[in-house]
Amino acid sequence: MKNFIVYMVMVFAGLLAALYWKQSGGDAKDLRPVLRVYASSSFIGLLGPGPWLKEAFEKDCECKVEFHDSADSTIMIQRLKSEGRSGGADVVMGFDQYDLEAVSQGIEWKKIRTDQYDFEEPVRGALVRGPLIPYDWSILAFVARKSDFEQLPKKLDDLLGPDLKGHFIVQDPRTSTPGLQFLLWLIQLKGEEKAFEYVRNLNKQLHSYTNNWSAAYGLFQKGQVKMVYSYVTSPIYNLIEYKTDDVVALSFEEGHPVQYEFMGIPSTCQSCELAERFVGLVLSVDGQKAIMEKNYMLPVIKGVKENTLFDRISEYKITDLEVLPNLADRERILAKWAQLRRGQ
Repeated sequence: MKNFIVYMVMVFAGLLAALYWKQSGGDAKDLRPVLRVYASSSFIGLLGPGPWLKEAFEKDCECKVEFHDSADSTIMIQRLKSEGRSGGADVVMGFDQYDLEAVSQGIEWKKIRTDQYDFEEPVRGALVRGPLIPYDWSILAFVARKSDFEQLPKKLDDLLGPDLKGHFIVQDPRTSTPGLQFLLWLIQLKGEEKAFEYVRNLNKQLHSYTNNWSAAYGLFQKGQVKMVYSYVTSPIYNLIEYKTDDVVALSFEEGHPVQYEFMGIPSTCQSCELAERFVGLVLSVDGQKAIMEKNYMLPVIKGVKENTLFDRISEYKITDLEVLPNLADRERILAKWAQLRRGQ
C-alpha cells in the first residue's frame, strides 16, 4: 500500500511537471509580439502573396504574423469602425481608390513615409490621395482570345456591333470594382447623359453582368464568352498558368481606367513598429515581385518588372480620374444604373 501511494504521488508529480512545462512553453511562444494583418482571402490564400510575406517577415522580426480574412473592402471598413480604439489591425490591405473616402470617415491612420521609395510614374498621383499608399496597380481593359476574332475591337463603339452580340461580359458596378470602374470611365469620357445612353445600348449586347471579377473571368476561361472586362495583366496569367499566348488585352482609342490597391496602418495599431517594417517589406523589390507574380498585378516600385513576363505589357493610354466622385454621387449613379437595368 505504501509503495502504491508513493507510486501515485510520483505519477501525479510527473503529470504536474509535464503540465507546467507545456504551459511554460506556450507562454514563451505567446510572448512573441503579434502583427495582425487584415487582407482579402485571395491575398492571404495559399496561392496569394500572403504566405510568402508572412514567411519572409517572420524570419527576421522575432514575431508572429496573423492574417485575418476581411472578405471585401466594405466588410473591412465596417469591422475597423466597430473595433474603434480597441482595434486589432496593425496593417490593412485591399482598398482601392473608391474606398478612400469611406476609410477616411471615422478611422484614423498613421502617416507612412514614402520618400525613400522610387514609385512607378503612373502611381505617383495615387500617393497624394490620403494616408493610405498603393502596393500594386493595373490598367483595366477588355480581354479576348485572338483566335476568336478576324479583327479585334479597337474602340467602345465596336462593342455595339452585331457580331459581338451576346459574346462579352462585364461586372455589376454595384458589387464589383472593375464594373464600377467601367461605368465611371464611360461617364468620364462621354458625360453622364450620353454614357447612360451608351449603357442602354450596351445592355442589349452583353452576355450578362456578373457579381464579381472571378465569375466573369471564369465564364471567359470556359469559352462561354469571347471577351471579358479584366486587367492588362490577364494575358500574363494565362501564359503562366495555362501556357497559352492566345489571350490579349485590347487597347482602345479612348484610353483605359486604372485600379490601385492600397494599404494603411490604423492609428490604433498595437504593433506599430512592426507594421511599418511590414509595409517596408511589401514595398521592397522582393515583396513587390511576390505580389506581382502571385497577385498578377503591376508593381508600384520601379525596376521590379524589368526582365520578367510583365515587362511585355504594351503601353496603354490611361484616363485616370483626377477627382473621384464622392459617395453620394456614386450612390446616385448606381441607383440610376440599376433603374435602367430593371427597365430593360
